[in-house]
Amino acid sequence: MIRIALASPYTLPFPCGNSVLAERLRKGLTRRGYRVSLFDSGYDTPLEAVTFKPQVLHSLNADRPHQWVKEFLNKYPVPWVITLTGTDYNSWCGKREPPPHIRDNLEKADGLVVFHQEVLDSLRACLPPVAHKIRIIPQGVACSETIQNNRRLRHKFGIADTDIVFLMVSSIRPVKNLRAAIRAFAELERKIPNVRLILIGPVLDQEEAERVLELGDKFNCFRYLGEKSQSVVRKFMAASDIFLNTSLNEGMPGAVLEAMAEGLPILASAITGNRSLVVEGKNGLFFPVDRREELVRAAIRLASDRSLRKRMGEASRQIAATNYSIERELDGYQRVYNYLLEVK
Repeated sequence: MIRIALASPYTLPFPCGNSVLAERLRKGLTRRGYRVSLFDSGYDTPLEAVTFKPQVLHSLNADRPHQWVKEFLNKYPVPWVITLTGTDYNSWCGKREPPPHIRDNLEKADGLVVFHQEVLDSLRACLPPVAHKIRIIPQGVACSETIQNNRRLRHKFGIADTDIVFLMVSSIRPVKNLRAAIRAFAELERKIPNVRLILIGPVLDQEEAERVLELGDKFNCFRYLGEKSQSVVRKFMAASDIFLNTSLNEGMPGAVLEAMAEGLPILASAITGNRSLVVEGKNGLFFPVDRREELVRAAIRLASDRSLRKRMGEASRQIAATNYSIERELDGYQRVYNYLLEVK
């Protein structure tokens, strides 16, 4: 029985991409017969992981768990794989040299995992010495086995039948560009009075949260619902009409993938991470990240055309089910672990 230590900068119940990915891998690998222990690099000590005596260390994010991983490997050297999740490369890759500790991590790790081809190509160009270690493993998602009763869920959440709901599931921090979304919807509300913008997610930057909520309080169309569990988030997705992502950068946004699995059309900023999931005109629409008028125009198009939303939502669900299954994701990680154990 192979023992895997998963180290993540965040774990549930704190809801974010890293914590959801970590829990999905823990459950899936355990189901496949692995012995898996999940460690939060902000709370658990490296010594606790050493006591577990893993055969492989798998860390999520090449930046935040840096010191934790360093201390662990100094005490207990084992094959080490890093999954790069977005914030650990988006700020520098293709723009400047990586921070020294991230370069050190990427060079010392035995395996690197990214979510899609664009990241692989960028990293290979920036850091040729690590190119041979990189593998692509797209994130996985579970599609709902049954289509949920949209109308019943809307009534449960206090959403009127006539409302057109755009849902955002995002932590509050500057990179998510949430104020741009609120400003766009203030303009959109003047054209379509029954449009609604709902935001769900934790606060990661208190100053940005104050700015976002102060702006949002000025407009009737905006509601912030705070943190919600993943199961509740999925129900809100099923109750909504369109999923919105306005991020300045992403890895592979898990919330967009979950919205696709719930059959929602996607309206997203035209950035690398979003482009890995959304096909323009098929399951969603893009807008340039710095062009509010383009966001408003695309939102009007989706809000005004129920048949377009239905067609794109069905395409979203099909893409998620076909290309992003959890079993396919687990297969990829099993191949990485097996390879590392064979060569080490």
